[in-house]
Amino acid sequence: MSLRSALQVDLKTLRSRKLRPVTVAVVDSGVDATHRELAGRVIRAVRVESAGKGIRIFRPRVPQNADVYGHGTAVASIITQIAPNARIVDVRVLDANNVCTGETMIAGFQHAIESGARIINMSLATSAKFAGPLHELCQTAYRQNQIVVASRRNVPLTDDGFPAEIATCIGVDIGRFPSPFQLLFAEDHVIEFVAHGDQVVVAATGGGKTTVTGTSFATPAVAGLCALLVGAYPDLRPFDVKSLLRAFSSNCPK
Repeated sequence: MSLRSALQVDLKTLRSRKLRPVTVAVVDSGVDATHRELAGRVIRAVRVESAGKGIRIFRPRVPQNADVYGHGTAVASIITQIAPNARIVDVRVLDANNVCTGETMIAGFQHAIESGARIINMSLATSAKFAGPLHELCQTAYRQNQIVVASRRNVPLTDDGFPAEIATCIGVDIGRFPSPFQLLFAEDHVIEFVAHGDQVVVAATGGGKTTVTGTSFATPAVAGLCALLVGAYPDLRPFDVKSLLRAFSSNCPK
């Protein structure tokens, strides 16, 4: 496989090819693995919780509804809608209020890396306070040929959110496009890609569907595209995937 041959494909038509399974870790609020859209797609799950000054990790059975808020189920369903070859590793770090500490997020991210997932979806962000350990973990993932896709904050503060600002990640902002297979490359911005995340129809925890908007839901669109590319071209490295996404984005409307 060459990068040149991958450049000749159309992202949407990749779905009709015979693709290798690709594991995608969803670090989020949990995933409803009993939902009809996600049946058989969640291969394992963990729950990461703060415990005093430490962290506890639980391994619930699969399948079950492990989503305590609805965010993670939506994210996972976007990935699987785009990439039929995606297999989900559910890493729950968010609580029933859809929040977690920076330490819990880092522990969940580390577990996702250690799980061996080829792609890690981080539809959540923390402050620059935790940039140091996140940089180190992103470097570890990069060296292990793992692709980290992370969301920009919906409301930027003093920063755009970590790990999305880290160069070894694929940072994603929200846009509105006719198709989730379209995206833009943001010239001269630390958050390099803009993907469809406005009024997206997704699986709802407990069954049925709902409509969501936010950077959290643009991010799994890119993770799904990455899963398609890696499923078709398993030898791609993280820098190859980022280069391909930029090349494909050049044809999108500005």
